[in-house]
Amino acid sequence: MTTAVSGLIKIGRAGTDNFLERMRFLEANGYYNVSGLKKFFAIELDDYEDKEKLIHEIFNKHQVGESELFALDKDLVKQLLLSFSGKVVFPDNIDQEKQFDEVTKIRKQGALFNFYRKGLKNGDEIAFIDDPTIIATVCGERDVLYGGQTWKLSPLTYKIYEDRGELNTSGAYQGAAYWTFKGERLTKIPDKE
Repeated sequence: MTTAVSGLIKIGRAGTDNFLERMRFLEANGYYNVSGLKKFFAIELDDYEDKEKLIHEIFNKHQVGESELFALDKDLVKQLLLSFSGKVVFPDNIDQEKQFDEVTKIRKQGALFNFYRKGLKNGDEIAFIDDPTIIATVCGERDVLYGGQTWKLSPLTYKIYEDRGELNTSGAYQGAAYWTFKGERLTKIPDKE
């Protein structure tokens, strides 16, 4: 489940007999003082207890206390779950193999973004796509300077939309898709050799 906090997700299990009721309860009541929970992805597995333990072990450095909350990219967890042999129960009617390929592609694009590989250098200015008067300055491979602070593009994009009261429903942003350099969207600029 995603939460109202960008980058914070809940990873847990529920029986197939009470899955929908458990989702409704969490969406209505929150979890561990976190609200805004929304169903994101669910898969039915034969050995779900072992898989849950494995996932919690893999991501334990990202776990919030003893809770089922993790500071993680939701697509990374979805990619791992899609690699398991099981039946996807949410969202309905998806092609598991195709979804895995799409999530892998999205994650690679996000993971591979690098200003230097795009030919930008420290000091280059990028503009926010929805308001070109909002300018950030490149100050590292994946970092920009904005408002006297160093930012990664995704959290900065979230902050700008939050300040404008225009957050999207998921609260997640692939930062490079919302910024331009010399009028060209960063994600469209080819890598330099």
